[in-house]
Amino acid sequence: MIKRLYLLCLMGVVLFSVGALAQSSNQVKFGKNRVQYHKDFDEWSQYESDNFFVYYYGKSRNAAHKVVQMAEYDFDEIQALLEHRMNEKLQIIVYADATDVKQSNIGSEDLFVSSNNQTKVSGTTIFVYFDGNHQHLREQVREGIAAVYLNTMLFGANIQEIVQNAVMLNLPNWFKEGLVAYAGQTWNVERDNELRNILLSRRYKKFERFADDFPRLAGQSMWYFISEKYGRPAVSNLLYLTRINRSVESGFL
Repeated sequence: MIKRLYLLCLMGVVLFSVGALAQSSNQVKFGKNRVQYHKDFDEWSQYESDNFFVYYYGKSRNAAHKVVQMAEYDFDEIQALLEHRMNEKLQIIVYADATDVKQSNIGSEDLFVSSNNQTKVSGTTIFVYFDGNHQHLREQVREGIAAVYLNTMLFGANIQEIVQNAVMLNLPNWFKEGLVAYAGQTWNVERDNELRNILLSRRYKKFERFADDFPRLAGQSMWYFISEKYGRPAVSNLLYLTRINRSVESGFL
């Protein structure tokens, strides 16, 4: 009885929050910037491909054209990695630089700014910006696709599934952050050097403490190890087992 009452209260809080968010979202105009330094945000256009809607404004057009190509090129690989499908097209909003991101009222600054530079998503919408490096842009796109798919795979698409799975599935930060990073780029020299320096410092004797301080790096290295040791299909198998058992420990076992 107490557990049932707790779930009902939690659903009420979530529904209230969703309602408040929808109400506040209706009060703002798409693309209207907070502090208007230029008029580029006054007019938005879109590219549509088989699996994506890509939105852009004036000076982000060239980056958006690249994003469409990158997203479609990597789409099948990420789907195969996660072994998950979605019926609706994903939306990608492309900004010309980080400054324009912070001016936009689509979401809040917290949606875009992250200490670990992780690509940000909201629902099925992915937010990316071009910093002059095409490899960084591609990683943002790949991470965004993976994050959207992972959210729907683990937590569901409707409010009932989200509430139920949020209560029953408590994932450690390294699990999701690491998998999104792994989907963005399997591994590279920079991550290898960063991991080596941390291990050589001998500050961490257990994975849990390391993962608490560096969840993204710890998780990415874990997923990379799993794929190298047991093959890439082991990644999707572990995801499936974690979801149906609602436990990371049971999934590994």
